[in-house]
Amino acid sequence: MEFVVLGGSLRAGSWNRRLMDLAADRITAQGHAVTRFEGEALDMALINMDRPIPPGAEAIAAALVKAQGAFIASPEYNLGIPAHLKNIVDWTSRIQPQPWKGLPVLLACATPGAFGGHRGLMPWRTTLSALGAFVCPSVVGVPHADKALAEAGRMRDERSEQALEAGLAMLLRLAAALGTVR
Repeated sequence: MEFVVLGGSLRAGSWNRRLMDLAADRITAQGHAVTRFEGEALDMALINMDRPIPPGAEAIAAALVKAQGAFIASPEYNLGIPAHLKNIVDWTSRIQPQPWKGLPVLLACATPGAFGGHRGLMPWRTTLSALGAFVCPSVVGVPHADKALAEAGRMRDERSEQALEAGLAMLLRLAAALGTVR
């Protein structure tokens, strides 16, 4: 199966990029393909219906249409969706076929705060569900990411490790079950 992994903040040292690395490594270790979108690939002009769709948004939409599932690592900005990631969803929602429709999505957040970004992931459910995505019931929240993800390629927090494993297992099962529907 093929999966899209996208997100992180626009800054190079993003904790969510480290979380994306872990997710991508684990998905590929199970024999699946991963296409990543992060950093500059997410840095595009704000959506404006008078402008053509940016090539970067078209590339993301094409990857989503081919994929059987997606993993989104979203920073929590003021308890909401970061503007750059919401912008990607808005641009790609203009493309047909609708790339989010029927797509299983696992939401995740890594934050130095104590709540693991759970509050910031709630608005994602509304947005993605409105586009027809199947958002996994559980999410991956990594609190105290500055400690939990201090070493690249490794999760130091057992609860966050279990949440990542369980979330990815759910995403893979859902993608396998829905793979023929998309």
